[in-house]
Amino acid sequence: MPPATVRRRPEAAAPRAAVPGRRRGGVLLRHESRALLRVAVPLVFSQLGAVAMTTTDTIMVGPLGPTALAAAGLASAIQMVALMFCTGTIMGMTTLVSHAAGAGDVLGSRRALGQGLLVALGLSVPQMVVLLLGRPIALALGQAPDVAELAGGFMRALAFGVAPFMVFYAFRQFLEGTGRTGPSVVITFLGVAANVVGNRLLIFGVPGHVPAFGVVGSGWSTTAARWGMMLAIVGYLAWRGELGAGFRVPRPDPALMRRILRVGLPIGGQVVAEVGIFSLAAVMMGWMGKVELASHQVAINIASTTFMVALGSSIAGSIRVGLHVGAGSRRGVRRAAIATYLVALSFMAVCALVFLLFPAELIGLYSQDPRILRVGVRLMLLAAAFQVFDGAQVAGLSVLRGTGDTRIPMLITLVGYWVVGFPVAYILGFHTPFGPAGIWAGLVAALAVVALLLFLRVRRVIHAAPRPLGS
Repeated sequence: MPPATVRRRPEAAAPRAAVPGRRRGGVLLRHESRALLRVAVPLVFSQLGAVAMTTTDTIMVGPLGPTALAAAGLASAIQMVALMFCTGTIMGMTTLVSHAAGAGDVLGSRRALGQGLLVALGLSVPQMVVLLLGRPIALALGQAPDVAELAGGFMRALAFGVAPFMVFYAFRQFLEGTGRTGPSVVITFLGVAANVVGNRLLIFGVPGHVPAFGVVGSGWSTTAARWGMMLAIVGYLAWRGELGAGFRVPRPDPALMRRILRVGLPIGGQVVAEVGIFSLAAVMMGWMGKVELASHQVAINIASTTFMVALGSSIAGSIRVGLHVGAGSRRGVRRAAIATYLVALSFMAVCALVFLLFPAELIGLYSQDPRILRVGVRLMLLAAAFQVFDGAQVAGLSVLRGTGDTRIPMLITLVGYWVVGFPVAYILGFHTPFGPAGIWAGLVAALAVVALLLFLRVRRVIHAAPRPLGS
């Protein structure tokens, strides 16, 4: 799909003597930033809720020691590649739902939901296969046998929660496509709370009542929480009368499925290019040892949590860009792009400062093992370096997504992460004294290259004097 371009619309000029151009531009930018933040707040909470499940698993597994923590990290890295590609692809449904909802076509939005659910269920199958083969995959990736055994058990437990999570995610995208983010945020955080309780019961057990399952218990807890989230969102939509005519037991519509995949597959490709390099970094850490892998899991979980705020605000930016594209306002697109970068970069700069000032305290929230603390602190210092680059690249991706430009950004991410990031990480990690820090230095280099190339792409697209999609 070609990028949407914006027709230039005449905009009334303010009297220069009363409101100088620079001052007027600053006022409009502040207005745009406030509008973006209003959209961003619920989306940020939604993204934080998504990562909170993994965060609670990591924190609660931490007391079991480096082997258990390494297994949880390895399992998360392996399953995350397939999961993020599939959820990214489902995001293609959101565009169709929002178009139908904006046109007042209720049946059209429900038909898009129905086909999105079929796509989501189809994408569940390869994810389940990967998880059920978790142990041999871990061994094939050169991981320690005891770590691979625990990771395999964790992933087998997660496999039974894949389908309900994909169904929940499709319904969530339907709600977001129609402008309703609150219900899915509430349900997500209820799921996180249920997972905390389930982790406490199944990881450590209750003497005389519930046996302790360790790391595998955390996987079963997450699966149970995902079933609960699916049932809750289906119940909510049924109560609201959303599952009426035009939705029930949908028959496959190949044309509509192709439209979903045409928009969604490049998004899935962008996501998996980034997630894949970070997952491979976890695998390479496992080659170095359990402590290195456990330390990586803690540090990357902290960095992922802060990234969710930048991601949520950037998604809001893509919505604002899309609105201005539809209105034919080139200046509006530029203001929304600048506001997106400002919000994302400001937050990530603050996070970078916190990482630099309190690395040991942050790692200590997960583990007090002195070996994990020693390696983890070094990684947190590098995490501070890539916070700003990470914020810049997600802002760029989101601005371009708002214009409909998804194919070129996908190629940029593939080049940055795999042509630049992977070789640098491997060379510095295994052929220099840097070790784990060298792998993370490769991640920093990849993020920097992607952020720069996406920024150049943003400048070109938003200055191209475009037209909206379909016009």
